[in-house]
Amino acid sequence: MPTSPIFVGNKAKRLLERAVWNDTAFLASIDVMDYSLLVGVDEEKHELVLGIIDFMRQYTWDKHLETWVKASGILGGPKNASPTVISPKQYKKRFRKAMSTYFLMVPDQWSPPTIIPYKSQTDLCEEDTQGGTMAE
Repeated sequence: MPTSPIFVGNKAKRLLERAVWNDTAFLASIDVMDYSLLVGVDEEKHELVLGIIDFMRQYTWDKHLETWVKASGILGGPKNASPTVISPKQYKKRFRKAMSTYFLMVPDQWSPPTIIPYKSQTDLCEEDTQGGTMAE
């Protein structure tokens, strides 16, 4: 996904962000982590179909202990390395960040312009004939 993002329109991007924000806030509030996003295509409607899925695991005392042990390096492995098991709050933040990079917005006709206008080749040629700054 990081090298092949899915391009969506402005409205779809806002709806997706709101849904991911609400769902991850709820899952973190009940101490759930280790979820994924499943993306499908409804070919008849030409729409993406999304849902949070996977083995949803609560962050219980054993996961707290696993995080602490892996971060401390007690049982070997690099000390102070990022643990593979993270809290629901950290997981929520990481998941949201990933979703914002996996789904990129394509501007539509109603999006405000964000591109700085540049001079066309014709404008540059006119400047050159009028003693402009174009290099020879």
